[in-house]
Amino acid sequence: MLKSTRLRHANRFRQIINALIRNGFGLFVQKIGLMDEVPGPRKWWTIQDQRVKSREERIRILLEELGPTFVKLGQIASTRNDIFPQPLIKELEKLQDHVTPFSYEEVEVVFEAEMGETVTDFFAEFDKEPLASASIGQVHKAKMKDGSDVAVKVQRPGIQRVIEADLDILHELAALADRHIDGAEHYRLPTLVKEFTKMIRRELDYTIEGRNADRIRKQTESSRNLYIPEVDWTCTTRKIMTMELIEGKNVSQMDTAELSKKRRKLIAETIAHSICRQIFIDGFYHADPHPGNVYVMKEDVVALLDFGMVGRLTPELRGSLASLVIGILRQNTDDIVKSLSKLGDGPIDLDVQGLKKDVDEFLHLYLNVPLHEIQFGEVINDLLALIGTYDIDVPHDVTLVAKSLVTVEAVVSELDQDLSIIEVVEPLGDELIREFMNPDYIFRRMRTYAMEYVDILRELPDTLKKSMTLIERGRLRHDINIPDAERLSLRIARIGNQLTLSILLLAVALVLGALILGITIGGTETTGWMALPILELGFIVFIVLFMWLMLSILRTRKR
Repeated sequence: MLKSTRLRHANRFRQIINALIRNGFGLFVQKIGLMDEVPGPRKWWTIQDQRVKSREERIRILLEELGPTFVKLGQIASTRNDIFPQPLIKELEKLQDHVTPFSYEEVEVVFEAEMGETVTDFFAEFDKEPLASASIGQVHKAKMKDGSDVAVKVQRPGIQRVIEADLDILHELAALADRHIDGAEHYRLPTLVKEFTKMIRRELDYTIEGRNADRIRKQTESSRNLYIPEVDWTCTTRKIMTMELIEGKNVSQMDTAELSKKRRKLIAETIAHSICRQIFIDGFYHADPHPGNVYVMKEDVVALLDFGMVGRLTPELRGSLASLVIGILRQNTDDIVKSLSKLGDGPIDLDVQGLKKDVDEFLHLYLNVPLHEIQFGEVINDLLALIGTYDIDVPHDVTLVAKSLVTVEAVVSELDQDLSIIEVVEPLGDELIREFMNPDYIFRRMRTYAMEYVDILRELPDTLKKSMTLIERGRLRHDINIPDAERLSLRIARIGNQLTLSILLLAVALVLGALILGITIGGTETTGWMALPILELGFIVFIVLFMWLMLSILRTRKR
C-alpha cells in the first residue's frame, strides 16, 4: 500500500519528506523508515534546526508550509485537548491560511464547468476582485438578474486533487508512525486522520455547506436577533455556492469602544445564547464561530456565516453534556465522573477511584471562584484533557463542543466581559433534563430499546446455530483474562497435590492393611508368592512415592 502511494504521488511525497527534514524532524523520518526516499547527502538530514524555535512552533510552521490540507489538519488537531499537550494546542490555534487569490479567468473556468454557462450570462454584475480568499475557495460579490446582491463562493481550481493526494500520504504516515514510534498509539493518529478525512471531504462539497445553513436557519427562525443568510440553490453546486450578501461588519472589524454598554451586552448575549442553544438543545451547531464568521447587521442583528464546519450531537451525548453541566454547577464529583465516562469509551480496568480523586482536585483548583468568572469552555477543555490521561476515547463531536465554546467565550469577552457562558448554559442544562424526563421522550426510548431487543431475539436462533457449528468444527476461539490467574493456578496445583497424596496414602494403607490381615489369618507358614517380602517391598514403594510427592509440592510452593 505504501509503495503504491509513493508511486501515485511521488513528487508530493518527496516534498513532504523534505519539509519534515527541513523543519527539524529528520529523526522522525528516520524512525518511520523513510530516509531512503530522498536522495542526496544524509548527514544534514538528521540535524534539527533548534535555534530559537520550540518543537511546537516548528510543527505549526511545517503545517503552514505544506499547505491547505495540513493547515486544516492542524486546526482539527487543535480541538483535541484529550490527546495532544496544551503547548501544542496553543500553537496550532495560531494556524493561518496564507494563500493568494486565484485569477478571475480561473473563476470563469470553474463556474462554466459547474453551471454550463458563463459568469456574465448568469449574473447582471460580478466583481472580479474577491471579498475574501481562503485555502479551499474564495468569495466574490455579485448581483443577480433580479437585482439582489449575493456572495458567490468558488472552489480553488485543482484543490480537490491536491487534498486527495495529501490524504493518501497522511494515512500512510500515520500508520507508519503508529507502528514504529514508541508512545504514538496514545495520539491515535490513524483515527485522527480518518476523522479529518471525513470532515475535509464535507468541506469540499458546497452543497453540504448549503444544507447545513438551511438546517441552522430552520432551528433559529424564532430568534429575532439572529439571522442566517439564504442559500440560492439555482446557483449552488459541489464547487459553487451562492448566498444572500450580508451587509454589516464582522466582530473583528468592529470598534467595540464606539458601542454603548447596552448594545455590546445585547450582541454578546445573542451570540452566546445562539451557539449554546444550538449545541445543547438542537444538537446541530456552527462549530467555527470565530470573529470573522460573526457579522453585526443593522439594529444589532447578528448573522452567522460559513457553515462548512458544523458539529452534530446525538441525544445521548447531549444528555451526558447536560449532566456534566449540572455536575459542574453543583461541584459534584460523582456526577462529573459519571458524565465524563459516558462521553467516551473507557478501558475495562478504568481507575474510577483515581479519576474521582483527580476530578475532586480539579474542582478545588478551578471552580473555587465566583460563577461569572468561570471560563466554561476552558473548564470543559481541561476536563477532557484530564480524562485523556485515563485512555478514555472521547468522540471528536465532544471535543469540538469544547473548542466552539472557547471560541464563543473569546468573542463574547471582547464585547461584554461580565457575561459568563456558564450562566447562559445553566438554564439550558435544566431544559435538557426536563426534555429527557418528558414522558414522550421516555416512551420513544423505550420503544427503541424494545425494537433492539426484538432484533436480538429474532437473530438469536441464527447466532446459536452458527456458534454450535463452530463448536462442532472445533473452530470456536475465545480469550479469557483472569486477574492473578497464575497465582490462582498455583494454589489449585498445591491443593491437587495434597489431595493426590492423601488419596495415595489411603490406598497404600488399605493395601498394606489387607496384606497384613491376610498373612495373619493365613497363619505363619507361607508358600509361593506369599513367601516373598511383600510388606517390605510395599513399604519401600510407599516411601519412594511419598518422598517424590513431597518434593513436587515443595517445588510448587516455591513458585
